[in-house]
Amino acid sequence: MKRKTILSVLCLGLCGLTAAAQTLPDPTLEERLRLHVETLTADSLLGREGGSETARQAAAYIERAFEEIGLQPGSARKDGDHSFVQRFERHNTRYANIVGFLPGNDPRLRNEYIILGAHYDHLGFRVKGQDTVIYHGADDNASGTAVLIETARRLKEREHELKRTVLLVAFDGEEEGLYGSEAMVENMAADNVKFMASIDMVGWLRGAETLQIKGVGTLRDGEALFEAIPHEGLTLRTRRSPNETFTASDHNAFTARDIPAVLLTTGSKSPYHRPEDTAEKLDYAGMAAITDYTTEMAVELATCPEIAPRPLRELRRERFNGGITAGIGSSALVIPHSALNGRERFSWNAGLTGQYNLNDHFTLRADLLYHHRTFRFPEADPATGNLIVSPGFRKLEMSSLTIPVAFLLTSDLWGTLDGYLYLGLGGYYSYTFGSLINGADTAFNPHAGGIDFQFGWQFGHLGIGCTVLGELSRLFPKGTMAMRGTSTYFTVTYLF
Repeated sequence: MKRKTILSVLCLGLCGLTAAAQTLPDPTLEERLRLHVETLTADSLLGREGGSETARQAAAYIERAFEEIGLQPGSARKDGDHSFVQRFERHNTRYANIVGFLPGNDPRLRNEYIILGAHYDHLGFRVKGQDTVIYHGADDNASGTAVLIETARRLKEREHELKRTVLLVAFDGEEEGLYGSEAMVENMAADNVKFMASIDMVGWLRGAETLQIKGVGTLRDGEALFEAIPHEGLTLRTRRSPNETFTASDHNAFTARDIPAVLLTTGSKSPYHRPEDTAEKLDYAGMAAITDYTTEMAVELATCPEIAPRPLRELRRERFNGGITAGIGSSALVIPHSALNGRERFSWNAGLTGQYNLNDHFTLRADLLYHHRTFRFPEADPATGNLIVSPGFRKLEMSSLTIPVAFLLTSDLWGTLDGYLYLGLGGYYSYTFGSLINGADTAFNPHAGGIDFQFGWQFGHLGIGCTVLGELSRLFPKGTMAMRGTSTYFTVTYLF
């Protein structure tokens, strides 16, 4: 009787546990995203430095997630079998991308690839005295890796809709120099890749307020396409160019090979690349909304009849660009047929710039500048007022509104999208509205013009260069000694 009672109690207990287990709800999307981020940013992984043992542990976690979701392994091995792990080597260090895929269902389109990628590596740790400082990399880029995993889960549920094959890739070695994405591009048929999206630093939606999509111009009608994808709970901010001046992400390895690609990011407002980039600071509701968007984006691009890339040259050259510019340098007097001279003194300018790209190699650029020039002006004979050769100089200051216009010859820089060298020649008009010699007003010629010569380098928004303005007209009215000014500037330009 006692034994029967115990058995009955055990049976009832087991049945209760089974029933309870059956009624436990599945984790929500936000909970799964948080779990991925907390796992990848655990102290035990020591910041997931690319190619390290702890990065391999992070890779194993992602591999298990891909396998559990039901992705097919996407890396071919030498023995003919397939694996989720794509191994490669850079600078005597071994790295590993994790690659899974969902095959397309359309006989005509299944050999075209859509790639969603996120790098899982970060900066590792530093030892400072007795302390180990871990760079957890929650936003950069455990957030993107978590969104990638959960996007894979949702795409698996909708795989019957996919006409093109969708690859999901967790890249290694991004922080060291886009090693993982470059290794992938090098080892696949680039012509088959129709689109790539890098999901990088997407955990800060609450603070950033927008999801930025950079590179929409690599597709024809890209802005309209990405805006039309359902994005409930998101404010999108699209940008045509995929390139940044000082930073890069894995999509750049694809655009460098003329493959349309975008970067999805909430920007750099988080404490990225600092130890404070930790899991509890992320906006998981925002990441859930971004997961919804990346899923819809992948389905749209995997099912649309055609993906129309835009030739990358057109991004820079098809439209008007406006921006701001400033220069610092020196100005000097040119006094023909005279022993007198006016040595260089500090000058500067600042204002607006605009350029109209005529074709692949020619651009028309015009500036509107406030121009402040300073010259060393020769001394005068006290008795006659004539200028004389002497060790001393007076200070001549001239303020003007200057409009340089030049035709630029441009050349692609290393084959990159927004990088180009330029060499320009043109002219300028200058209206001078003030002239002082040692602080006293002096007569001047208000209208002047001359030659504008410039050369430099533009990459993305930022440009640096050298501009020389050589005056052809007189600085002062007729009847005075003929003097002209020449100015040389180091210039910095920012195009919006």
